[in-house]
Amino acid sequence: MAEKRGLKLETVVLDCPEPLALAAFYNDLLGWNGVSGDDRWASVSGPDGATVSFQRDPGFRAPTWPEGERPQMLHLDIRVDDIDAEHDRVVAVGAKPLGEVQGSPTNGFRVYADPAGHPFCLVA
Repeated sequence: MAEKRGLKLETVVLDCPEPLALAAFYNDLLGWNGVSGDDRWASVSGPDGATVSFQRDPGFRAPTWPEGERPQMLHLDIRVDDIDAEHDRVVAVGAKPLGEVQGSPTNGFRVYADPAGHPFCLVA
């Protein structure tokens, strides 16, 4: 067992052209506690203390998923009870479907892109 060193993950940071807009998307997607920050850095935090932050990158270019010139470097997996039941809601807040459900709606995953083009998965 590893020795505890007092380390705690502070946040996951995604580069993007518009931090406040992307933070608002993830806040709506996750149903979290609101957006904080400005046009250079914004964050959303969940009730359990999990945080996702967004850093302005004026030269940001979205990943080309699933492969290509700019492969994804990271993606978020978001647990849901039923992918089909969440599909319309995540599309309504601005997600773009990137494929069909792999596996079943209650035991599989589906890939989406956020408004900046970062892939993320709904996972059942």
